[in-house]
Amino acid sequence: MSTLQRFLATLLLLSFLLSACGSPSTPIVATVTQTDSPPTPFPVKSAFETGLYPNLFKDYLGKSDEEIQAKIDSAFNQLFYGDDSTERVYYPVGSDMAYISDIANADVRSEGMSYGMMIAVQLNKKEEFDRLWKWTKTYMYQTDGGYKGYFAWHCKTDGTQLAANPAADGEVWFITALFFADGRWGSGEGIYNYRAEANSVLHTALHDDERGDLATDLFDPETKQVVFVPQIGNNSSFTDPSYHLPHYYQLWSLWADKDNQFWADAVTASRDYLPKSIHPQTGLAPNYSYFDGKPYNDEYNGNFRYDAFRVGANVGMDYVWFAPSDWHREQSNRLLSFFASQGMDDYKAEYTLDGKPEVGHRSTGLMATNAVAALAADREIGEPFVQALWDASVPTGQYRYYDGLLMMLGLLQVSGNFRIYEPGTAPAGQVFPTPKPEIYGKFAPLSGNALLLVGQDAKSADAYFDATVTAPGGIAVNTDLQLNGIDDLNYLAGKYPKSTLSVGVNLKDVIADVAAGNADAQIDALLDALTVYNRPVFLRLEFDAKDTPDVYVSAWKKFHEQIQTMGNTNVALVWQLASCGESPLVDWYPGDEFVDWIGTSYACVDAAIQFAREHYKPVMLEAASQGGDWDAWFAPFFKFVADNNDVVRAVMYINAGESQLSNDDIIKSWKAETKQSFWLRGGPELFSDLGFVK
Repeated sequence: MSTLQRFLATLLLLSFLLSACGSPSTPIVATVTQTDSPPTPFPVKSAFETGLYPNLFKDYLGKSDEEIQAKIDSAFNQLFYGDDSTERVYYPVGSDMAYISDIANADVRSEGMSYGMMIAVQLNKKEEFDRLWKWTKTYMYQTDGGYKGYFAWHCKTDGTQLAANPAADGEVWFITALFFADGRWGSGEGIYNYRAEANSVLHTALHDDERGDLATDLFDPETKQVVFVPQIGNNSSFTDPSYHLPHYYQLWSLWADKDNQFWADAVTASRDYLPKSIHPQTGLAPNYSYFDGKPYNDEYNGNFRYDAFRVGANVGMDYVWFAPSDWHREQSNRLLSFFASQGMDDYKAEYTLDGKPEVGHRSTGLMATNAVAALAADREIGEPFVQALWDASVPTGQYRYYDGLLMMLGLLQVSGNFRIYEPGTAPAGQVFPTPKPEIYGKFAPLSGNALLLVGQDAKSADAYFDATVTAPGGIAVNTDLQLNGIDDLNYLAGKYPKSTLSVGVNLKDVIADVAAGNADAQIDALLDALTVYNRPVFLRLEFDAKDTPDVYVSAWKKFHEQIQTMGNTNVALVWQLASCGESPLVDWYPGDEFVDWIGTSYACVDAAIQFAREHYKPVMLEAASQGGDWDAWFAPFFKFVADNNDVVRAVMYINAGESQLSNDDIIKSWKAETKQSFWLRGGPELFSDLGFVK
């Protein structure tokens, strides 16, 4: 045991004994004692000067590069591509956008979007960066109105703005992430001219010539400190200590197109402000404070809460990047010594500034930011916090958004993978894949989802429900122009009112009459019957391989014509391959303007997938396991659907004969797979999610 460890152990014991005599409301705060350990874990010169970034997992814990990379990759994959309902916070939208969701509040915040972009650029994830940035520019950026030039801080996941005003931290992180993107990948055109976009936000931050009339400067003109909200009124009269990121402003002072002296002054102002805002014994900062450093006059935000977690990490990173003063070391030692005095496995998430616990729960996010603070602390004080971050699990469940993002950032920062990328220095000759164009179709889910249908008669649908106790996203049945089987359709529509319908129409022996216009009355009767269901109906016209392409195409166009004439808005036409042998497919294809979907069996899928991509049509994939087991058939099938979700947007499982779900193990695995939010099942929001308006 080291001298410091013996000292702290004695101090903790003495604190415990004294607490029996003292007031229960009086917190016990550890005295900060400087140690004999090296004052910095890296060369005296800053990372900005040397390009060297400390890796405390390696230097303190002895972890290998492979172990550290695996840790980072695992956290990223869980938060960005993990289980939809319990793990991920990153959700793709279409082919070129994505958002970061605050899961507990089911919304999107500029904080999370900017963190996601910073994580992506640090990990060289250009696709994820561009997706997040396009969503941000599409839904959050204010092109007009009172906050023109800024970003709405708060949106629904569909992009609807819940609050139009900006929150200053989002802008600060957006600007810096965009500069880094130019440094890492170079700039493109339009919104992907990252450097121009960063400078545009910086212009809005200090100039009102093109800014909305409800907004103020991002930084208070007198104190040159970042404001809480750049909004006329009280919210721009105070600040948030966790928004003070002088190491970011210092880069702006070097890279911005203009106002460089202001940003240099803001660096000084911020570094002067932070010591005034932090409690001299505990090292705790309030959520909000006034520009003079006094805590905000509010019982909640005047104390150490969730925003304030980030102050310790910001001080640590400012020290790594620029090593501006020894105060950073003193402050980090003070803060971490306080938390150590509370118990490494016991310290709570919220405190009064003088160190009284306010809640009983802990936070992985605070564990992460404390580990980042260790970058500026003496080793004996900081190392236990680095170990705690290494040992922590990536958060799951309802509150994984904030804790998870802070942990992801912490892993990057503590491992030396949170770096400066100077604009204009991107390596030449980089090639990035062109995002695939989004594929749309009537009632087609956006990529990232697939509709789950079951067929293809009443017996099969009921057997599925009995086995899984869930209503599928659609029920598939067959009929003909004489409406044979319509009773099954009526029964299923009544039993599963929140499921779509997929109706196969057998045109055998009547296709010539349809093509010639001699079956219009029967078509109209069918369409009338389908209209009554008042839900999306996928109409599949099934033909015989003996039919000729010209007759089939004519019959198809006749159906399309009657749908238009009748004004049916709930019917989508699915062009179904009769077998794997039609060649060339284009001979049988009525034309893009007459087709909503392409349907095919799993056996014919390769040709159909390629054809669908060429024609930008969604695919409805019909499949039956034929008694195959989970590993041999189901798992590869579901993987195929996920891998080809750019076009495969619906699956129709034939739950009959050998393919009926009856094996307990398969049913259990099926339920685990299809409960993922990737799969759209029957429910009150399904029809609106598919774009159907009753």
